[in-house]
Amino acid sequence: MRTAPTSEFSVGRTLEIEFPDFKPRITFEPDQRLTVQVVAGDNAGFSETVKYEAVWFSDSILVLSWCERIGSTVVHVLDLASSEAYTLVTPTNGGFIRLQGRMKRRDGLPKSRHQPAQLYAAS
Repeated sequence: MRTAPTSEFSVGRTLEIEFPDFKPRITFEPDQRLTVQVVAGDNAGFSETVKYEAVWFSDSILVLSWCERIGSTVVHVLDLASSEAYTLVTPTNGGFIRLQGRMKRRDGLPKSRHQPAQLYAAS
């Protein structure tokens, strides 16, 4: 495993994931930060900018994680080859949420850790 360099997530690159009940949009910002916005469904209108960590688990599996200000933790396991997202959330009020969705918008994200971001067009 290796931590993904920030150049792979250049400022302005976006990712949208369609889950059954909502759709978040993730936009990469400077200084290892991202902004997550819920653009449709449950909690639409929610927006927060957080510090994130990205780690390659294999050639096409990327783990993206962060902690929100309210204390919830979010872990996305992103299969960039198949556009599948597996997400785990621990909300501040307790419990454990497991989600599965499809990545619908991946503006310039790499398809694998061996493929530079600028060479990969959104699918």
